[in-house]
Amino acid sequence: MLKSVLVASDLSSRSEPAVQRAVQIVEATGAGLTVLHVVEGDLLEDRMREEVRSAEGYLSSQIAGFDLSSKTEIVVTMGHAFHVICEQAQDCKADMIVLGAHRRQFLRDVFTGTTIERVTRTAGRPVLMANAKTAEAWRKVFIATDMSEASGHAACKAHALGLLDNAEVTFVHGYAPITRQMMTHAGIPVERVHEEAEREFQSTRRDLGRFIQGLDLGDLNYNARIIEGVGADAIAGLVEQAKPGLLVIGTRGLSGVKRLFLGSVAQDLMGSLEIDVLAVPPQA
Repeated sequence: MLKSVLVASDLSSRSEPAVQRAVQIVEATGAGLTVLHVVEGDLLEDRMREEVRSAEGYLSSQIAGFDLSSKTEIVVTMGHAFHVICEQAQDCKADMIVLGAHRRQFLRDVFTGTTIERVTRTAGRPVLMANAKTAEAWRKVFIATDMSEASGHAACKAHALGLLDNAEVTFVHGYAPITRQMMTHAGIPVERVHEEAEREFQSTRRDLGRFIQGLDLGDLNYNARIIEGVGADAIAGLVEQAKPGLLVIGTRGLSGVKRLFLGSVAQDLMGSLEIDVLAVPPQA
């Protein structure tokens, strides 16, 4: 279970959902909460002290608006946001980092190199990007899986942290029906193509069932859904249709047509979705 959560705020409106989500999580789990703000830039000493006092006052006022029973610490420090967030996460032994999203339509194109992307890639622990406008408990959770070790680890980590409790959990797997495509191009009769496509689908379904059963998920209740198509667009299309509250993804995976997460797919999903996204690195 969660013992410590770190949420980073830049004091802007886009950080408010992150703070609200972090509060909701620690209230549900009893974890401790650290609220961090990083003052960046080369400021004069007096100006720097003023910025720190202002940020501390703002965050204290924001947290006071919640009925928190968990231990809460406010930290305002100077430095580069990416480095400070990672260092603070290590210092407070955070089980998870919560960050607010940059709400820009072109985020998908500029995601690489942002603070969120760099923290996700290097912090060595799960990063929750809070996109949802409300901090209601997640009623529906999707776990994107390509049946790789990385995606399996992401599912196990989300379960171990208690983030799947009391939610309708669905494993989502995308696949490309290669046999049907090849047979269609070869001019094979439609009936035969359909038979082979069904056989391929049933094989994928059995593989997915064995993969999920092999995970250490205890008595977790879950569903599984196979969609046609691979990559971020296929997952994003289903998310738009089904509207889960949370998507869990692994940040790395294996290569090949059945292996979705090569880094860029996870980045595309984090940069384009309007729901909460939990990215879990292999080393978490």
